[in-house]
Amino acid sequence: MSTGNIREKFGRFRILIVGRANAGKTTILRGICNSTENPEIYDGDGNKIDPSEVEPTRERGKHNIENELIFRSNDNFVFHDSLGFEAGREDEFLKMKEFIADRAKTTFLKKRIHAIWYCIPMDKLDRAIQTAEEKFFQEFDPGNVPVVVLFTKFDALLPVALGKLELADRRLPLQERLSKAEVLIDGIFSRANAWGRLSQMKHAPKLCVQIGGVYHVFSCTYWVMLSHTLGMHKSNEGCKSLLENTANVLDERALQMLLVSAQETNIGLCIKYAVQE
Repeated sequence: MSTGNIREKFGRFRILIVGRANAGKTTILRGICNSTENPEIYDGDGNKIDPSEVEPTRERGKHNIENELIFRSNDNFVFHDSLGFEAGREDEFLKMKEFIADRAKTTFLKKRIHAIWYCIPMDKLDRAIQTAEEKFFQEFDPGNVPVVVLFTKFDALLPVALGKLELADRRLPLQERLSKAEVLIDGIFSRANAWGRLSQMKHAPKLCVQIGGVYHVFSCTYWVMLSHTLGMHKSNEGCKSLLENTANVLDERALQMLLVSAQETNIGLCIKYAVQE
């Protein structure tokens, strides 16, 4: 099936992004779409919504998950934002479950969601996995929609690592501390066991990606490690790797090609999947 036929059948690649407030979701979406602007917002019928009408409702917890977020820089993606349910509000959790269940199986293929990105910030490592995450991954079965966990704000671990190195040897030059910090950050993250806990839950995510500063990828079915010296806000390498690994966990070849074609600037990824085809 050609890319044109795939787009005609499935429409645009649709992602639900989940996470608590200040988890870095908007930063990730801007990076994916190569934009510095906020997305335009549309209702479920395609009518454009004035952002001033949306923000107050978000603050009151009445956010509409059905709204579509589309960036003018790349309208091949459609994003839906679930504000999260860290406060333990059962109604928000039920709305999200209903949305995913409906959009995962709808016969209107252009409205289906194709992937879920669940953002968990690392700036408070001791509270990374909270009741909301346990509830989602223990109680909710997303069916055929793959869930990718994004450990965001991973660069928040850098000051912790540098502080430990300075205490160990104050004479150590900064550049050498930075070099050693990467290894130390791996140890800090491993001891927190955030990914270990998630991977043992009943409905474990397919993949885990660390974003910010040091960049790695972990999976329940395979282990890949990719290191970059720049975070997503400084380089699009993190975006490319996130998209590539999301494509890898999609169970339909057509959806893989839809995702690849949506990322217009990632020529290398397009060539890779074209060769596989």
